[in-house]
Amino acid sequence: MKISSDELYGELWAEDPSALEVELGRSLEPRATTMLYDEVARLGVGPENIVLDAGARDAVHAIELVQRLGCRAIAVDLVPLHVDSARERVRAAGLDDRIEVVQAGIESLPLEDASIDYVWCRDVLNHVELDRSLREFARVLRPGGSLLVYQTFAERACEPEEAQRLFAATASVAQNMSAQFFETTAREAGFEIVGTERIQGEWRERMLEDGKWDVAADLLALSRLNRRERDLAERHGGARVEAVRGDLLWGIYQLLGKMCPTMYVLRRPA
Repeated sequence: MKISSDELYGELWAEDPSALEVELGRSLEPRATTMLYDEVARLGVGPENIVLDAGARDAVHAIELVQRLGCRAIAVDLVPLHVDSARERVRAAGLDDRIEVVQAGIESLPLEDASIDYVWCRDVLNHVELDRSLREFARVLRPGGSLLVYQTFAERACEPEEAQRLFAATASVAQNMSAQFFETTAREAGFEIVGTERIQGEWRERMLEDGKWDVAADLLALSRLNRRERDLAERHGGARVEAVRGDLLWGIYQLLGKMCPTMYVLRRPA
């Protein structure tokens, strides 16, 4: 839409604040990240079930699932640092008898066929061989079992050049950042897509409203990084600078509509 300067200054920006600005100043009561636990509970997870936390990192989600729902969990991660942290956190929570921590990649799970009731996979599938991973989930899930995926996808507003740089900096597989590719691959792996919800910037709004994310500090750091990028790369290494830049941009791009966090519920047919 083309806007003339007369329209901009004489009408659209004439009222201060405008009715639109007042409306945008009101909270939309955004949900928090804990909505994923509520969704898992609605799927019917209970004490008799085993949940696979795929790409568990420090097992913080596996622990929360077990404490909330009384289930058992298997926390799987490939990175030794994550596995050590997960085992330490599980011990500290007194849940050694409820959570098993396993070092493995999700493309090749050391689990029996149809041995898992539910799979939880948060912020992982952008890094892996998607086809192999989803087929492994389908293999280890019992018939009728469900998979909850939280994944951030790129939107059209994310220009190709900036997308390429962001994906490289965050070790993200470019094709995995497409929601269409994810859905096609999920169906080819044998899953039914039974639920989809585009979260967009909702969680980031909640973090800002709760004072749990300082976006101004991230923007300030980005500006400083951009102005001194060459010097910082020489002293700290280009890979570290790119990784920090990507991490800072991730949440900001969600607010700008360049990236869209999305929740999927997939089901293995009975």
